[in-house]
Amino acid sequence: MHRITTDILTLEVALGDDDPATVANADAWITLPDGTKWTATFLTYDEVGRIMDRWRDTGECLDGRYFRVGPDLVIIRSPGVDEMLAVATELVATGEYTEALYRVDES
Repeated sequence: MHRITTDILTLEVALGDDDPATVANADAWITLPDGTKWTATFLTYDEVGRIMDRWRDTGECLDGRYFRVGPDLVIIRSPGVDEMLAVATELVATGEYTEALYRVDES
């Protein structure tokens, strides 16, 4: 788990074997100073295309004709944890995180 803490959030990214500078597909958890925790699935546009191409061959999702991910998909232009942090920071700063991410700390 790769963790970065700033004054407005803590971002934890599940990297697996991926390099933090080049990761293009990762699940992440964003914790705010008030203790609330949110999830995001970050994918680059190129990664979405790669997945859909694979599904065309496997038959998933109507042979790759559509792409659907749960309530927390965030498409990013460039790969890397730094890009994910920049986007997460913007979502929190603007308040958009409540619509773009999925809250996981509620009972």
